[in-house]
Amino acid sequence: MDNNISKIINQELKKLMKKKFFFKQPSDKKILAYSGGFLLLILLGSLLNLGILTAFLSVFPLAYVFGAKGWRYCLPLVIIAGGILVLFASPTIIFWFGIHMIVAYMVYKTIILRRSKMLLTAATSVVIFTGLALYIFLSIKMGIITIDRTQILDFINSYVNSMVEMNQGVDKNMVLESFSSLQKSFPVTLFIMVFVYSLVLVHYTLSMLGREFVIIPVFPMFSRVMLSQKSGYAYIVVTLITFLIEMEAGGNTYSFWNILFQNITGVLSLAFILNGLFTAFFFIEEKTKSNIVKPVVFVLMLIFSPIFELLGFIDCVFKIREGYIIIKKGR
Repeated sequence: MDNNISKIINQELKKLMKKKFFFKQPSDKKILAYSGGFLLLILLGSLLNLGILTAFLSVFPLAYVFGAKGWRYCLPLVIIAGGILVLFASPTIIFWFGIHMIVAYMVYKTIILRRSKMLLTAATSVVIFTGLALYIFLSIKMGIITIDRTQILDFINSYVNSMVEMNQGVDKNMVLESFSSLQKSFPVTLFIMVFVYSLVLVHYTLSMLGREFVIIPVFPMFSRVMLSQKSGYAYIVVTLITFLIEMEAGGNTYSFWNILFQNITGVLSLAFILNGLFTAFFFIEEKTKSNIVKPVVFVLMLIFSPIFELLGFIDCVFKIREGYIIIKKGR
């Protein structure tokens, strides 16, 4: 009987809270204040050329206003912001604010649809990375950004020569090879930087919204974050394709498909390294309550990343954490 009552109460609570943004509805004065704050950030970013900082801070007030008033109120607000940007801002700042307005709407929809914080972080990373890649591509095509291959090669050669002169023990070919590897893995490096930025942006925005009685999604414990088995199978397929492409390319290591699949493999490798770290965190939490062990394991992950990648892959395919929980409950 008690279980039936609790189920009924939970169902009623879910109905009441469905698609709600606030625990406590905000006042019109606060909505106007955050609307003005959003426009002020747009103006300051345009006039002072502080695009990234002000765009970062603008996500919170715009998401707040979205939650309070929806599109009917926010559409004129975004149009006014767009007019300020067109009049006073550079194309780069317009791009940054445009991307962050999209992120603000994503935050609003994530809360309304009760999606996870992790999904929001991943979606934000993809949107910013894709937007950045598209912006760079269009800038190159339109001549806003010019890339002179000869100047770049001259800069690299002069830098390498100066390093060799300063340290006679340095192998020039190895330094040139490191530049070559960096060039090919640049998209992965950029995506990692974007992911870290997105994580900080989402955490800050949701923390600020939480202070304003917003129903924010909770970030799960790292030890409970798991990759699906499909990710493991996808990793195997992509690795095999990359191997075949490298064999087919031969000496042409700069072929489009070779670089593309190398970078896809790099992103997947990072995902499995983190999955291995989270697996280690899971068993640490099962065996000890000490807070010192996890930082040590994190440092070990940076040094021995292939071992953690293998651990993450095994956990993904064979579900060792889930198996451990099932065995433990069986006891």
